[in-house]
Amino acid sequence: METAIEVRQVQKTFKNGVKAVQGISLSVLTGQVYGVIGPNGAGKTTLMNMISTLLVPDSGDIRVLGESVLQNPKAIRRRINLCSGHANFAWSLTLAENLHFYAMLYGLKGRDRRSRVHELLSAFSLEEYADRRFDEVSTGVKQRLALAKALINNPEVLLLDEPTVGLDPDVSIKVREHIKDYHKATGCTLLITTHYMQEAADLCEQVAFIRDGRVAIQGSPADLLKKFAARDMEAVFLELAK
Repeated sequence: METAIEVRQVQKTFKNGVKAVQGISLSVLTGQVYGVIGPNGAGKTTLMNMISTLLVPDSGDIRVLGESVLQNPKAIRRRINLCSGHANFAWSLTLAENLHFYAMLYGLKGRDRRSRVHELLSAFSLEEYADRRFDEVSTGVKQRLALAKALINNPEVLLLDEPTVGLDPDVSIKVREHIKDYHKATGCTLLITTHYMQEAADLCEQVAFIRDGRVAIQGSPADLLKKFAARDMEAVFLELAK
């Protein structure tokens, strides 16, 4: 199978001296759901921001859909999208207005834009909140808006950075169902960061556990359970985090 994301010996050190990523390499196949798991501060978000072209690696290379993030980031941005677990939109705009804004950024106009916004509001059960300002809705609604925005351009690669962090369990389940439904319908490549082990087991075909900016181990959830003779992924996490 073709590789959708290829990370090769990537490193990133911030100006304050924090070595966030220290030589990470991993491959995500086209159409795969791949998880990057690890504790807070492990380097998950920094890695995701480099893959999405928001940060430039200090060394190494990342290729997304055959393009290098260092050489052709604009071509990559048109074909991917990113959803953060910390939804941040224009607070004074309504949910519908925020979606229209991002649709315009991706070049959707007129009837096509209105149709896409309506489709996403419906898909994420946001119609009743469409005319509410972003700062007036709950955290769960904000996160559903973040997912809707991430699908505005029908991305071939969808990057989800801790998409259920801070959400109530029932809302987290709904968000995971939306993610599953989109992957089933489109076959797009999904890269998900999380520190919720049940989420990784529920969504991901392959995972990489990272700690202190390095990959500690990679494999399927089933492989990791077998390797550590663990009853669930939470036990694997606790063992790897030692």
